[in-house]
Amino acid sequence: MDIYSYRNDKLEASPEEVFAVINDDRQLKNIFSILKDIQYSTKGKRAKGTKFRITLGVREKTYRFRNEIIEYADNNKIIMKTRLKQGVITTLFNVESKGEYSELTVKSSIESSVGVRMFVLTAKPVVKSVMNKEMKKFEEAVISEN
Repeated sequence: MDIYSYRNDKLEASPEEVFAVINDDRQLKNIFSILKDIQYSTKGKRAKGTKFRITLGVREKTYRFRNEIIEYADNNKIIMKTRLKQGVITTLFNVESKGEYSELTVKSSIESSVGVRMFVLTAKPVVKSVMNKEMKKFEEAVISEN
């Protein structure tokens, strides 16, 4: 069941430039005001099998999530799983060349189980509102880096 979907096929930067921002924890913390901390429990920071915990601050509440990168392709794709009480969220970050532009796609979905539908219906509008604002800042950061 989808939680969040974002796509921009007119980013004025190369896939390498877009991915460099996605791959830089310091830049991500500066861009995404909801991202408070990232702590790794494995040596590598960007590879299949990397495990980490993120701390988010949303509307004066703090949330901590356990994550694992399940697929990684340099300058192209990261797929990660986030474990919640309500289920497992899979998030895709994909960057592709579109001529003189890059296309960035971000999608999050949760594995369905009993009770998840109500959770998603409640959380989805908040996630969309918060993440759309954060992705706008991400776009501005990518463009200003070039």
